[in-house]
Amino acid sequence: MVPFVHNEEMENKMKKRLKKVLSMVLALAMTAGMVSGAANVSNAKAETTAVINPPVVTDYASLPTPAQATVTLQGKSATTPNVVVPVRVEKPGVVEVAAAVTSGAAASIEMGFFSDQNCNTSAGTSNTMAAGSTQIVDKTFIAPAAATYYVRFKWSSIVPDGAATIKLVAYSFSGQEVTLTNTFQPVFTGNTGKTLYHKLVVKKNGLVVICGNEYRENGTALQASGLNAQLCNAKKVPLHNAYLSNLNSYTEKYALKKGTYYVAVASSQRYQLKAETKAWKDKSGKSKKKAKVIKKGKSADGMVLINEGMKKSDWYKVKLTKRSKLRINISAACTGVVSNLKVQIIPANRHYTLINSTSLIGNKGKKLASRNTLAAGTYYIKVSKVTKSASGVYRIKFVK
Repeated sequence: MVPFVHNEEMENKMKKRLKKVLSMVLALAMTAGMVSGAANVSNAKAETTAVINPPVVTDYASLPTPAQATVTLQGKSATTPNVVVPVRVEKPGVVEVAAAVTSGAAASIEMGFFSDQNCNTSAGTSNTMAAGSTQIVDKTFIAPAAATYYVRFKWSSIVPDGAATIKLVAYSFSGQEVTLTNTFQPVFTGNTGKTLYHKLVVKKNGLVVICGNEYRENGTALQASGLNAQLCNAKKVPLHNAYLSNLNSYTEKYALKKGTYYVAVASSQRYQLKAETKAWKDKSGKSKKKAKVIKKGKSADGMVLINEGMKKSDWYKVKLTKRSKLRINISAACTGVVSNLKVQIIPANRHYTLINSTSLIGNKGKKLASRNTLAAGTYYIKVSKVTKSASGVYRIKFVK
């Protein structure tokens, strides 16, 4: 828990007369490094509460569903037919086909790409594989339209009877800007140097989770790796730079207002993106005078938008009806992997001072509690940004 303690107002006349002098002595002592806060403030390790559950899965580094086939080529004679494997492409873009000969006679095999079933119209340059080896042929070709394409395997020469077994895997990628949904969309533009602005429509104020990753080659398969992505507003002006990796489960979280945004990506690698959303209502007061009341045992939800200024704050207030400890639990889902929201506890009584009453809140939240009992009265809770690009949704509970 993160503790905060208090100094009560001097009540007798002697203490009142000495108050100013003592304050000056304390200030000098802290400046000289003799005092670090207060003698009864502990450096307890912060505890976290359960994160607000966004509607997303745990691991976002998934792979596109490939078209897979294992084909067998018999020994080649004058009458042996070729083997043709159809590959369905749902969107215009890029198709990547990887094939490896796992066994067979020692002769070469030609792998060709065609746009018609009879394999008369080539859709890409043919490649030759050496049978009887573990050679991998990886070929990328353009699919100008949603259609079925065909991969043809044939012997390059007559060989004795025997079989060649070939494992084929085909991945389909969109080659254009897409509108993000809650389903992964694989994208690939190659070494074009082009930045794609993928549209993001937020229908209600709340939490938006951008999920995605690059793919890297690993034999005939692909593996996930980090992806740079940039959140932009409706005019494509950057709001935040994100790096989606295994450090943040390949996600970035934002508190966004209803509207249109873009996620910009400039990558020569294959990658995928999706967006999950959760509507969130902001119940906070926007000034100290309009602070939202939280009753003991109850909670209130708040939201710090990414495009809000640094001067804006959310305000709440709680009331201790008798002298007791003050306990507050905060759950949060925030931008970034470091703390980017600041929470301050402020007594309504201006003569009542809390020491160590400011805490930084990260992606999972915190439990705040006074080490000692506090005087009865009203206490304000102020939530604000630490950095300009900070954002997040949170829930504050006034613990009984």
